[in-house]
Formats: sequence, C-alpha cells, structure tokens
Amino acid sequence: MHRSKIEKLTDYVIGEAVGALLGQNASISGASLARRLTAMAATETDSDRQQALAQALAKVRQEFSSACAVVDVPPRGYREPSATGAKKH
Repeated sequence: MHRSKIEKLTDYVIGEAVGALLGQNASISGASLARRLTAMAATETDSDRQQALAQALAKVRQEFSSACAVVDVPPRGYREPSATGAKKH
C-alpha cells in the first residue's frame, strides 16, 4: 500500500503531539491530543503541515469521543512551549 506524503505527515504530527504531551508529563487522552493538535495548527505556517494537522485532528475526533468537545481555538493560556526551553516551575 502506498501512502501519500500528507498521510505520512499526518501520522508524524500525531506522534509529535503525543511526544509533546509526554514531555510535559501530561495525561494522554483524546481531548488533550485534540488540544495539542489545535495549538500546533494555530502556529503552523507550512501548508502541507497545516493540511496534515487538520487531518490528524479529524482522525483523533473520529477515534476519541472526548476529542469531539474540543473546539478549533486553543483554550486561553494554552501555548506551545517557549523556544528557550525554560520551565515555568
């Protein structure tokens, strides 16, 4: 089976989102994954990655009922980690 570039990238961005949640010692759930993907999409400038993030979010919502309640706008105060890598705690 041959997968398209976007299909492969979709799986990759899901992995990035899961890795980011694990790096923050956050719980992994459909809702947390949907929030992370939404936050990633809000700052993404590459059109292929934007498309992959949209497909990833659709996949997560299809598989996890808890993800359906997550809106497309990241919650207030939810931001990508700072570029400096400094922790707030």
